[in-house]
Amino acid sequence: MTINNIFKTQSVIFFINGLLQVFATAMFFEMANMEITPHLVALGQFLGVTFVFLAIFTWRLPEIAGDSVRHFGSLWALGCLMWTAIIGYHIAVGVVGGPTALVNVAIFAAFAVAYFLKSRN
Repeated sequence: MTINNIFKTQSVIFFINGLLQVFATAMFFEMANMEITPHLVALGQFLGVTFVFLAIFTWRLPEIAGDSVRHFGSLWALGCLMWTAIIGYHIAVGVVGGPTALVNVAIFAAFAVAYFLKSRN
């Protein structure tokens, strides 16, 4: 898999997460064992729109970056590692859990490794 395909694949994951956060906010957060409040719904919908934007950005990034796409891959590996760390921390302290948190921590960890490995080639 090329680094361009990794960006495209993560774009699809961002898009799915974003749509779920915008249109199925309560379900998305209930699956993470979070208590639903109007404030959490508002925050979730804001984050959902942000994830949809990230989906568009990561889909287009390889063609915009051109020959520098590997540098973006290194940077994106760091971002995925940071997301993995914070979700992992929240799981460890018991703030979140369930399928939403577990799947997302695994996906971000896999993307961090993939970006790191492909950006070094």
